[in-house]
Amino acid sequence: MSETILYPTKRINIKPFEEVIEFIENHGELKNVVDNSACNLLDKLIPYDVLCWELAEYQLIFEKGKGKYSEQEVLERAEEIFDLSLSYEDICWLISGLKVYLERSNKYP
Repeated sequence: MSETILYPTKRINIKPFEEVIEFIENHGELKNVVDNSACNLLDKLIPYDVLCWELAEYQLIFEKGKGKYSEQEVLERAEEIFDLSLSYEDICWLISGLKVYLERSNKYP
């Protein structure tokens, strides 16, 4: 299994990560859940562009609600994320953090 991830290595200026990080910090038990989820995602070796697409979908779920966005919106958001050149580890942590946040906030699934 991969090493534990603490937080993304660089500040991400895209929605909704400040809120997600604050939520996780305020619910200490969630940090291990997010770290374990991110490690599991890392171990799957999913292609980077697929991870960008997944992160884009979770962002849009956060912003608009599940299924209330178009495939074109996901594509455009995924391209923006891809252009940020996040590390593979960071994108796995961001996906995991956002997914846990959405699940615990009853916004997903």
